[in-house]
Amino acid sequence: MYQLDKIISPSSHYKLKDIVERVVNPVEVIPEKKYTQIGIRSHGKGIFIKEGVTGKELGNKRVYWIEPNCFIVNIVFAWERAVARTTSNLNGLVASHRFPMYKLDDTKVDLDYFTRLFLTKRGQTLLELASPGGAGRNKTLGQKEFLNSEIILPNIRIQKFISSFLEKLDNKIHLQQVKIDLLKEQKKGYMQKIFSQELRFKDEDEQELPKWELKTLGDVIKVNSGRDYKHLNSGNIPVYGTGGYMLSVDKSLSDEDAIGIGRKGTINQPQKLIAPFWTVDTLFYCTSKKSNDLDFIYTLFQFINWEKYNESTGVPSLSKKIIETIEYAIPCYEEQKKIGAFFKKNDERIFLELEKLTELQNQKQAFMQQMFI
Repeated sequence: MYQLDKIISPSSHYKLKDIVERVVNPVEVIPEKKYTQIGIRSHGKGIFIKEGVTGKELGNKRVYWIEPNCFIVNIVFAWERAVARTTSNLNGLVASHRFPMYKLDDTKVDLDYFTRLFLTKRGQTLLELASPGGAGRNKTLGQKEFLNSEIILPNIRIQKFISSFLEKLDNKIHLQQVKIDLLKEQKKGYMQKIFSQELRFKDEDEQELPKWELKTLGDVIKVNSGRDYKHLNSGNIPVYGTGGYMLSVDKSLSDEDAIGIGRKGTINQPQKLIAPFWTVDTLFYCTSKKSNDLDFIYTLFQFINWEKYNESTGVPSLSKKIIETIEYAIPCYEEQKKIGAFFKKNDERIFLELEKLTELQNQKQAFMQQMFI
């Protein structure tokens, strides 16, 4: 178990103005010199670097040198957790007056801990309270109100322990995401090789299988229309839309496994639908015809660039006719089964890794709730 007992300690109340100090290092803008500005994404997604501009292009805009090891906030979207910490990697870059920076009293507060605090719901609430209203998303952080905000901090030793613990967890999450991304890229590579027939499967005796034949999708699948579900009662039959599972009802539209593909809206995200199920009217469900493997068809649907067949200049749309007339080289049933089984196993591995990622993310969320007062 994680050593949660180590984070239990006496805590102190502080007003931010007693533990942070605004850092201001204005740039003397030279018209012909180039300057690179930073921005901060909302929802804790960090700092990004903008395209460089000349001093002349900056005009009368006030900009300041980025100071390392500071807490920095986007005052326009602070209430959306547009906060971050600066590092020495940003030396030489600049930020406008909308990105104030603060040095922390490192005898009382750890920078990583402080930054993470404002990514929690409690921290977001403080930022919201310090950001007076306005129309829509226009809620500018009042810096006076911000500095008068009060927070509760454990002692510095505990803050550093928590920061170190969460940094290790972040590294695990990052490495797990990298692993998943590599598996997905590997899958794309296999799909390209298989559907270009660069890579072929053989029969059980290691003999060549028949050549692929050019067919329409209408030769291998039947495209069925979804229907409205609102007249149905609650039950245990899943209802799917273009975005996936929606709710459950008491009747099924299909008792045969199928592949879902959007009729309108999201048309490029095929779904494997396990019977029994119901689909809404914006989602077609495609059942396989005799001597065709559904797992192969699902793989083919993932390979097809559906945007290419979009029939609308507005909301993306597909029709039965368009789907049924798309032509592709199709292997015999035996090779379809081998291809389908190969990618099913591949997808199962990706799913397991995604579950591990979700578990790590849930662990982080749970610890964030426990560790931040």
